[in-house]
Amino acid sequence: MNEINQILTAGSVDVIIEALKRKSVCVPSWDKLIKDYEPKEHEIVTDTVTRKNKVKTDGSVEKASRIYLGLEKLLTRRMTEFTFAIPVKRVYHNIEDNETRQSIAKAIEAIYKYARIDAENIRRGNAYYAACEICTIWYAVEKPNSLYGFRSKFKLKCNTYSPMDGVSLYPLFDERGDMLAMSLEYTKKILDKEITYFETYTANKHYKWKQENNRSWEEVTNEPIVLMKIPAIYAYRDSAIYADLSYIRKEIEYTLSRNSDVIAYNSAPILKVAGGMQGKEDKGESRRVFRVENGGDVSYVSWAQSIEALKYHVETLTNSFWSQSQMPDISFEKMKNLGNIGYDARQTLLTDAHLKVGDEAGNWLELLDRESSIVKAFLSLMNVQWKEEIDNVDVENIITPFIQNDEKNEIEKLTTANGGKPILSQLESIKALGYSNDPEATLKQIQEEEAVAEESKGSINVSAF
Repeated sequence: MNEINQILTAGSVDVIIEALKRKSVCVPSWDKLIKDYEPKEHEIVTDTVTRKNKVKTDGSVEKASRIYLGLEKLLTRRMTEFTFAIPVKRVYHNIEDNETRQSIAKAIEAIYKYARIDAENIRRGNAYYAACEICTIWYAVEKPNSLYGFRSKFKLKCNTYSPMDGVSLYPLFDERGDMLAMSLEYTKKILDKEITYFETYTANKHYKWKQENNRSWEEVTNEPIVLMKIPAIYAYRDSAIYADLSYIRKEIEYTLSRNSDVIAYNSAPILKVAGGMQGKEDKGESRRVFRVENGGDVSYVSWAQSIEALKYHVETLTNSFWSQSQMPDISFEKMKNLGNIGYDARQTLLTDAHLKVGDEAGNWLELLDRESSIVKAFLSLMNVQWKEEIDNVDVENIITPFIQNDEKNEIEKLTTANGGKPILSQLESIKALGYSNDPEATLKQIQEEEAVAEESKGSINVSAF
């Protein structure tokens, strides 16, 4: 902690900010990554060397075909979906037979729910896989509520920042890898003026400076952090999820664009006339007749394009892109031919993708565990009666790779494990179905109908005697 204190007392604000900008980790620049991630930034869009426009004799311009594909962006979204489409599950340990700890667990879940953490995870996933670094700041806003199972003056919120949003991140770690400070730099436009802000979070202070027109920095905020820990979680990676795959996408783009030019050039029909022609066709003649001499012929020339070679080349490159990324090509065109395959077959098909999620899960779980620690720290301040018990509640985060649910298979598996006995009560099954607006009333009606049916059955048996 002495290191951060030395930086913050090093001299002028300009010197302090310059020191805080000395990044402790090596992360690829978003300015370079975006050229692969964003389709409109691809080389083929601006290439005027191999993709030249043609100027016709009449002065008009025939533009060269430029077909660009967003495979990197699609891969990013798909990786995020496989990681977070099934929401992160939190399991609370050491809360059995303790009502206070159970209430704490419910409060933590409520905090995540009202912070819309599932949507936040999707945003974090896209930014992390594409831009290689993210930072989530947790903060409290004064808003009296009872959302967390007790009366509270504050509501917890979170916000995620990444270079994709135009925010520069500057984490500062010590030699053991512990975070000393987390800094953000961003620009806002206020009344036609662009103002640059620089924020720094330490374990006990939040600083905020601003700069206008490249003048000296001015202090805006200098407030204590009562949490006594940095209310931020940061994660980074050495390379984007699409690293070393852009050359395949580039080859597909150029292949399709070149072929598009060939098709455009040869698509107009060409009339071939063999031998001399006699007379000419009258204007408005209903039947077009060509008269040729000496066994001549009139016909349209058909263009024989080797479409199979092109198709094979593009398909091979596309398959190579997805196989090297360890992600399945689950486009409609691919999936429609699978048919109604079983749950086990789906698991087998998605083996590589699930292994890839497993590779990435370690960093995510580390981030989510730190986030749980921050949430618990806030909660101990919001409800001081729980302060002694909060640290006894263990939160385990579980990431489940995406797979389509097979409820029948899951129910059969659980029923077998339960010795063939029911795993849900009748009321629970009605609630799980979700059709009834009043499950208790529905159950009561079912029981009454069954009782009437039994009485009717008994009456029939008596009359038979």
